[in-house]
Amino acid sequence: MLQHHQESNHFRLSTLEDIKYLAPRLRYEDKREILANSGLAPYEALYFSYRYADISFTIVNKQNEPVAIFGINDAGNNVGAIWLLATDKLKDIQYSFLRENKKVIDFLNTKYKILWNFVDCRNSLHIKWLKWCGFKFINKQNYGVLNEPFYEFIRI
Repeated sequence: MLQHHQESNHFRLSTLEDIKYLAPRLRYEDKREILANSGLAPYEALYFSYRYADISFTIVNKQNEPVAIFGINDAGNNVGAIWLLATDKLKDIQYSFLRENKKVIDFLNTKYKILWNFVDCRNSLHIKWLKWCGFKFINKQNYGVLNEPFYEFIRI
């Protein structure tokens, strides 16, 4: 687990209750990405990601309602596999989320020299988020259990 984390106005450490709340509310595009990548149901994918994450944050709106979750799983050798899953309500706080998120990504990049993973080519919101955070797309390939087109991305 990361030491000395800081929570911001819209970010807090994730709980199992967040997983239960978010699973049925995920965006269509996120459910499609989960299915293409792992073949899992949303709850299973969220639980697995949360359970094995080095750290995960829940993004909440002004009413303290979870609208998204993201985290990082240790892939070894100073590499962190970063991920994000969201509800449609993330758009309601998108500007504050993006401002705060950049700080959190910078912080995570101090522990992991390389942040990396795959994103479904059809998930335009995730692709925009990754570009905003400074990730580079290095490869396009068929990936996951459904062998769909995914981009491999990285930030060093």
